Amino acid sequence: MNQAKDALPSDLLSTLADHSARSDEARQLARESVEAMRAAGLWRLLVPKRAGGDQRGFRDAAALISACSRHCSAAGWVLMVSAAHDWIIAGFPEAAQDDVWRDGPDGVTPGSLAPSGAIAPVDGGFRITGRWSFNSGAAHGDWFLLGNADRRSDQDRGSKPRLYHVVVPRADLALDDNWQTIGLRGTGSVDATAQDVFVPEHRAMDTGLLLGGRGEWARRHDSDLYRIPIIPGLAAYLAAATEGIAENAFDAALDRITSQRDRYTGNKKLARPGLHMRLAEARGELTCASRLLGDTLNLLEEAANQDHSPALRAQAKYQAAYAVELFRRAVDRLMAAAGARSAFDDSALQRAFRDLTMAAKHEMINIDTSAQAYGRTLVGLDTHGFPL
Repeated sequence: MNQAKDALPSDLLSTLADHSARSDEARQLARESVEAMRAAGLWRLLVPKRAGGDQRGFRDAAALISACSRHCSAAGWVLMVSAAHDWIIAGFPEAAQDDVWRDGPDGVTPGSLAPSGAIAPVDGGFRITGRWSFNSGAAHGDWFLLGNADRRSDQDRGSKPRLYHVVVPRADLALDDNWQTIGLRGTGSVDATAQDVFVPEHRAMDTGLLLGGRGEWARRHDSDLYRIPIIPGLAAYLAAATEGIAENAFDAALDRITSQRDRYTGNKKLARPGLHMRLAEARGELTCASRLLGDTLNLLEEAANQDHSPALRAQAKYQAAYAVELFRRAVDRLMAAAGARSAFDDSALQRAFRDLTMAAKHEMINIDTSAQAYGRTLVGLDTHGFPL
């Protein structure tokens, strides 16, 4: 998907690269990067046309996420999260879409999909209270997409809690500057909290309808984009972000290996056969992972207008997770090959290694649960309740 690099303005890519280290140090995406991405129309990638957005193709968006991540991990990651949330919000009632994009389609849309908040119905809507983690791009967002659970159902009916997703304006939330992590520091993925905040009925959606592809609002758009399965689609976008990070790591490793000399012998490290082998293995892993991601995008696009089965969703989610695992292994191999100098904070390889280590921890691409769900379908069993 690296051809997307050619579709982006060179000055945008330079801005992202120039501010990558600064974003990392500040623990939030640099304002200059945000504005450069806005000028390039990136924040409107998956906003529906009815709201003034570009409604780009699913594959196009993945390619652009990857291209941005190759120049700045934080920029690509925040773009991935924001675009994915816009894609999901397109499945809310039109009144909610109008609220979110009333001032235009170029806003950053942070949020947290895990049902971390408590929600209760009241007259005219709901009230929510909670703490949500991992709100990437929070400092630049005006609207947040947040997961919630009505746990009263446990007590009242002895059943599982009913889950909802809501969209909430930034003004109703407090941000906790707690983003101290090993990687993806520049994403500013701080916690957001709410205390007894009112959410009107039209800005809340039953999670099963929203993420299960059963809602009427997603089908009203004149595009297959909003009928692609949500959970495996999110996993594919995460894989696209890690692809860019991994390619940046390969570039940085190649630059270091070809420019260094052995401190003891004075010979060029480039002459070491072992380094040639590590580079070849890493390049092979990166190529395989990118092709697997491409196959996954094909699978999801084909599924848009079909009755996509749990088996198909499980396969797509696993393939995305396994692609991330291959990207991670390749960068780990490169880090081991490049020598001690690559461990310094001013090393682009070190930053990419940290960022990919953190990215691979995302629950949406958990390799164990994804493999379990997919493996069960291969022997004719159900997916055992794993979210798909």
